Amino acid sequence: MSERQAIAKNTIIQVFGKIIGTLLGLATFWFLIHSLDDAGFGALTKAQTYASLFAILVDFGLTLTTAQMISEPGANEKKILGTIFSLRIVSAFLFLSLAPISALFLPTTGDERLAILFFAGSFFFSSIAQVFVGVFQKRLLLARATLAETANRFVSFCGVLAVWYWHLGLGAAAFAFVLGGIVHVVLMLDSVRTHVPISLTFDRAIAKTIIIKSWPMGVSIFFNLLYLKGDILFMWLFGRSDTEIGYYGSAYKVIDVVTTVPTTLMGLLLPLLVAAWATQNRPLFMKRMQDGFDTLVMLAIPFAFGSVFCGVAVMTLIKPSLGPAGHVLAVLGPTASAVFLGSLFSYTVVAIGKQRLMMFAYAFVAVVAIAGYSIFIPQYGMWAAATTSFCSEMLIAILSAAVVMYYTNWKPHLGLFGKSIAASVVMGIGLYLLRDSNACISIPVGTILYIMSLAALGGPSPKSLLKLFRPDTAVV
Repeated sequence: MSERQAIAKNTIIQVFGKIIGTLLGLATFWFLIHSLDDAGFGALTKAQTYASLFAILVDFGLTLTTAQMISEPGANEKKILGTIFSLRIVSAFLFLSLAPISALFLPTTGDERLAILFFAGSFFFSSIAQVFVGVFQKRLLLARATLAETANRFVSFCGVLAVWYWHLGLGAAAFAFVLGGIVHVVLMLDSVRTHVPISLTFDRAIAKTIIIKSWPMGVSIFFNLLYLKGDILFMWLFGRSDTEIGYYGSAYKVIDVVTTVPTTLMGLLLPLLVAAWATQNRPLFMKRMQDGFDTLVMLAIPFAFGSVFCGVAVMTLIKPSLGPAGHVLAVLGPTASAVFLGSLFSYTVVAIGKQRLMMFAYAFVAVVAIAGYSIFIPQYGMWAAATTSFCSEMLIAILSAAVVMYYTNWKPHLGLFGKSIAASVVMGIGLYLLRDSNACISIPVGTILYIMSLAALGGPSPKSLLKLFRPDTAVV
């Protein structure tokens, strides 16, 4: 199979895998929100957010470093993976064990502490599984990683379904994600062994290289989590009610599901960018950047428009009491769009080896975000959290784009950007006219309007969308 065919196959698999994963994620969310009342879901959101703070620290840039190092020519894949595997297990255990221990000293209930413990366990297994994604990215065999991730979501969904059916409560709901994490890591280990022998090894020279490459990303991730997770954390610290946190958390859950899309697409693109940059094939690098930009633009802009017009309809469809969450989703939708575009530049910073510069950008954004959360959340609550999150994501996207464009001399062609905006305006008019309709009607109609409008304006047809990541090996 040629590289072009492999990319096409992987893109199709990723698209269908993400569709299934998104549906499972939304179904899991639906049963969670109906298993717990609004305040109970707020408590679950607090527990998951608190544990995720430690999970983000665990990564310390190792996932992106793995993909980068094993994609370089002449890389000793076995030693690199063995060393990173060892580092990940140790760091995951040390950091994630702090979550339930420190929760003992916080104003939490027994159920919340148990939920934090279980979420820490689920993040432990998932963080181990993520180490090996780079193996499949390098070989263009992401079907196996997609299968493992989908299995994780399916098992978690089944666990949550049982919680809903038997009314098992907060702790059991959190434990469902532990089961999914175990399945995830088992399937990933089983699949990766067919390509690379995996063992707990430690090569001092490789470990030193890994630390040198990853510590700037690790520091950046630390600052990153301050503004990514600070919204719910500061709402908690400033005494906002569990019900309000539940509204905000339910809207953000939709965003979490959606933003897996740019992560997946950039997982496909990162090895290609690394290879083009390492071989100094600038024309090919520029083409791949433009392809990535066009793809993410076509997805990000209509989602921003759609969330504004359909936010309330989507959230009340999930649960009638979530009307306030729908208004928050109208603010968080554009935030997700900023994440779409920002992911292109954040991953490209890694591909060109300029991670260290981004530390200062993330630190600056973290300071701005913390100031915004601290000043405005006590008075404006979830509205301040949503607005500050949007400003933070926009700012980091702009700063990372500036770094990439400065060091690569790449400038985006904005033709498709303008067409996507125009098509989204047409879609928005249609959604406005259908504003009183059920989301099951307005969303499909809006999607069709957008696709047809984009095609009429000369944009790519739906059939050609999957070709945007196709490498052109003839570019020299």
